[in-house]
Amino acid sequence: MKAARLHAAGDLRVEDVPSPGEPGPGWVRLRVTAAGICGSDLHNFRTGQWISSAPSVVGHEFAGEVTAVGAGVSQFALGDRVVADSRFWCGECPACRAGLHNVCARLGFVGEVCDGGFAEETELPARLLLRHDPSLDPAIAAMAAIAGSSE
Repeated sequence: MKAARLHAAGDLRVEDVPSPGEPGPGWVRLRVTAAGICGSDLHNFRTGQWISSAPSVVGHEFAGEVTAVGAGVSQFALGDRVVADSRFWCGECPACRAGLHNVCARLGFVGEVCDGGFAEETELPARLLLRHDPSLDPAIAAMAAIAGSSE
C-alpha cells in the first residue's frame, strides 16, 4: 500500500509499505477514507521536533472504515465509519483511569508515536476511535474529529 512517511525534518516520502496485518487484541484496522493536514503536521515536517520513531506514517486527523477488529473489541463492527482521537493515550495511568486522557502520563500523538492516517490503511487501539454517522462526508469527519473529544 502507499503511505506518506516522515523520515526526518523535511524528508517526507510516499512509499510502498506492507498493509497492516490482523489487528491485535483491542486494536482495529481501518481503510482510510480521508485525512487532513494540521499545523502540527507541518511543524513536525519542518522541524522534526516530535518524531518519536522514524520513519513513521504521519497524519492524526483522519476518517476511516473498519475492516477488521482484534479480540476483545465489541464496540465496532466491520463497515463502521470512524474518526481517530489524535492523542495516543495509554488508558492505564492514574490520569487515564480518571478519564483525563489529555494529561496521560505517556501522552503521544497518532502519526508520531504510532503510524497515522496518511496511508491507505492503518490500525489503532479501539479506545482512540469514535464512530461517526455514515452520511457525513469523510473529509468533513476527518477535520471535525477533534471536536468529538470530551477533553
